[in-house]
Amino acid sequence: MALFVRRDLTDSVPTPEGNMHFVKKGAGYPVVLLHPLGTSVWTWEYVMDAIAQNYTVYAFDMLGHGDSDKPQRHFNLPDYAKALDEACQVLNIHRAHVVGNSVGAVLATETAASFPDRVDKLTLVGAPVWNAFTAKERLSDTLAQYDDDGLPKPRTLHDLKEATTFAEPTEEWLDKNNNSRAKAGPWVRNLMESLACYDIMSRLPLIKASSTMVLYGEIDRLRDGEELLHNNIVNARKVILPGIGHIPQVEDPEGFLGALMPFLAE
Repeated sequence: MALFVRRDLTDSVPTPEGNMHFVKKGAGYPVVLLHPLGTSVWTWEYVMDAIAQNYTVYAFDMLGHGDSDKPQRHFNLPDYAKALDEACQVLNIHRAHVVGNSVGAVLATETAASFPDRVDKLTLVGAPVWNAFTAKERLSDTLAQYDDDGLPKPRTLHDLKEATTFAEPTEEWLDKNNNSRAKAGPWVRNLMESLACYDIMSRLPLIKASSTMVLYGEIDRLRDGEELLHNNIVNARKVILPGIGHIPQVEDPEGFLGALMPFLAE
């Protein structure tokens, strides 16, 4: 009987815009994980081992975040999607299940729209569904989050709770959030600007995923977009996880996996 030894890999892959850091675990059909704004691959560490029991999991740091390189020019969401696709092609990921959280869900949406043959099943977790015409007002409302140099200010437990990032934030999650925001530096604000100006609704008809799961935590303040996604993506279903906020895979790994794994296995 052959013995299977799972190899966990932390590495980076080159793209024309810079190296993208990723963590790879497991073996089997590929699953790509995309993190929220101002965070990094740490937001997947609570569920990666479980997913890797059945799949090859790739958690990427978006350019400008985590241990990935900082872009040398302005980036919009299609730029991020192109860089991600280039990284996946280097890694021989030609088709995969794609799971994105927050801005990662928007990146997953753009990837599915721009490269429909690359995405098998699509999972959108806590996706913001914003109108690009309100970008100026939305960005004005976030100015207090940055210092005079455009760098993100440290958050408090109260901030995380008020923003519904978590229903019951912990010091561990706060420290990881602040550390990853500080590491991204100006790219937190830069990516927020790109997100605020992105017209997600125009991209939904282009999604050709075999099926899509729209997932939100019950108290996530971005839930106003759930029906727009559910009703405008072909073969979409909706799941609400009770009592949790915007990053459910951290706050309730068991509940998150209970929704995700059966969906991927169908």
